[in-house]
Amino acid sequence: MNSFSNSCHVLFALSIMLLSTMILGCGGTRDETVAGVVVPVPRPMERLSGQGIELSLPGFGGGQASFQGSMAPEKIIEFYKKEMPARGWQPGTSLLSRGAMLTYSKEGKSVLLAVGVQDGKATLSVTVSNTNK
Repeated sequence: MNSFSNSCHVLFALSIMLLSTMILGCGGTRDETVAGVVVPVPRPMERLSGQGIELSLPGFGGGQASFQGSMAPEKIIEFYKKEMPARGWQPGTSLLSRGAMLTYSKEGKSVLLAVGVQDGKATLSVTVSNTNK
């Protein structure tokens, strides 16, 4: 192989590593649907079964889902401060203390994110309302 070919292989490998890092970030993201509203969730956070509710009335829908995982609460907060605006959600009120409460809105939908710690694990509560139903 010549040096040009070796350089191409090195650049290709570096590009793959950089792309993998960008995609995976803090463990990646996945979409969860809560009462018809698609919300991003950090991959390390697992949905707790039996911990959600959903309400559907003419002109209004809402619901709540709970998640738990081994992610630092600060990283969850950082995740949402980047991910929600990148998806077109407008930030609203936020309260930061030992955990956080963050609100976002978009197209008649509202999302309240509550982040905390329970039994040594990070907790995430996602509450949504949808006035477009």
